[in-house]
Amino acid sequence: MKIDFALERIRRLQPDSSSEEFLLEIAWLYDRIVRAGSTVPVVDLAYELVMPLEFVGECVSTAMDLRFICLPKKGSNGGLISQKALRRLKQIGNHRS
Repeated sequence: MKIDFALERIRRLQPDSSSEEFLLEIAWLYDRIVRAGSTVPVVDLAYELVMPLEFVGECVSTAMDLRFICLPKKGSNGGLISQKALRRLKQIGNHRS
């Protein structure tokens, strides 16, 4: 999936660090940025979303707490999206794994 389409989808949502739908989209985008090789995925995600770094960091942290993003493996720059998040996204109907 292209990141541009995912950005369009998240921009239609109200930024809310307590919204499951918003956090699932954050997890999806964060995963794509990590897989692209970003060494600073939260910074890159904040830049892509044109949102404050602190807010995006809070969203990523909350998504990790909710197990939408796996904790980063030792030596990696970020965690990947979890199977739990992929299942929830599929239920919502926004993504195909």
